Amino acid sequence: MNHRDTPSEQPTHNEGSDALWHGSVDADMHGNDPMMIEPVGLDARVLAVSPRRSVRRRISSMLRGRVESLEFVESASEALEHINASTTDLVIIERALENTDGIALLETITKHHPMIVGVVLGAISCTDDAVRAMRAGACDLIPIGSTGADTARRMTEAVDRAQRVRRRDARVDRLKKLCNKLNSARQEVTGQIGGLCTDLTEAYKDLTEQFGDVKVRSELETLLRQELDIESLLRTLLEFTLSKVGPTNAAVFMPTSGGDYSVGAYVNYDIAKETAEIMLDQLADAIPESVEHLEGVRAMSGRVELTEMLGTSAYWVEDATMLTISCKQDDECLAVLALFRDRSRSFSEDDVRMLDIIGNLFGNQLARVIQTHHRHLPRDEWGMSGDYGIDEPSDDQDFDGFDDTYGGFAA
Repeated sequence: MNHRDTPSEQPTHNEGSDALWHGSVDADMHGNDPMMIEPVGLDARVLAVSPRRSVRRRISSMLRGRVESLEFVESASEALEHINASTTDLVIIERALENTDGIALLETITKHHPMIVGVVLGAISCTDDAVRAMRAGACDLIPIGSTGADTARRMTEAVDRAQRVRRRDARVDRLKKLCNKLNSARQEVTGQIGGLCTDLTEAYKDLTEQFGDVKVRSELETLLRQELDIESLLRTLLEFTLSKVGPTNAAVFMPTSGGDYSVGAYVNYDIAKETAEIMLDQLADAIPESVEHLEGVRAMSGRVELTEMLGTSAYWVEDATMLTISCKQDDECLAVLALFRDRSRSFSEDDVRMLDIIGNLFGNQLARVIQTHHRHLPRDEWGMSGDYGIDEPSDDQDFDGFDDTYGGFAA
């Protein structure tokens, strides 16, 4: 049961033996006033465990007004219940408790609450008891029969120690919170830095691609602008394309005056020579019709995708991977460029981007060439005279314009 001191429990000079005991506190053997002990801060919470009223009064007279709170209980069970329910900095335990040894109680308390400072009141009969008390967590062993001044001083020192422990724990808690905040901030900053690095990497990659594209565009535009002859233009186009994409079959399909498409030029990489012309004629009927109205590069691979686009003509390239682009000027398809090779050597994203640049520039230059060749004719008659290389080649057309590295060229 908890006991708070009431006015009837406060020591007075009119209470017989208690008055004599209080007098022993008021003056020590050196003539000093023990109640003039340097006051301590009021931030220690103290629990006193004693079944005797006189001991509780003695503790109260020394500590009341010098600590934040002072609570009293009579038994070990009450002490444990109080400590588990509230915060305690200092526990003062009388050793002679009912059915319990005070040292054993302190050992139980400090086992579960190691930050609590303990003081044992009572006789210590042997060194083993003292060692046991210290191991249990006692900071002091105060005999009941010690002088009032000495008891007050040692109580004050225990309170001061409890205050230091409490402040230290409070600092540790604050430091832990700060460390957690700093760690959270570090993780956030690390995440931001990681994201920034990723963004910078992507930006650098994009800039590198853009610079590379600008370089390729400038290089190809310079080469194509020099060509105002269809045959030379096609040759330059295919040579440049192979230098950027690597070995591949390539074909340029160009519109004829009849409205269909024929092979304007091609590069044979791995097609049997005896079937190359037949195959390209078949593809000329299928590929341009499928892609002439599309924007950008179309990539296809394998039998299913190619059949979907080319129909039965996919038979010729069923195991290939293919890139196509419609080369336009003012939404008019002037040519279709197709690259294809074995599916084991598929085209990369860089190849797709490269073909997009090549197709656009080729369309622009092809329009200039056509305009140059037909500047003397009305625009609605362009493509009717058949003298700029887009009508079907004659029977004596030479298909060996490229060396054996590429397998053949027709223009």
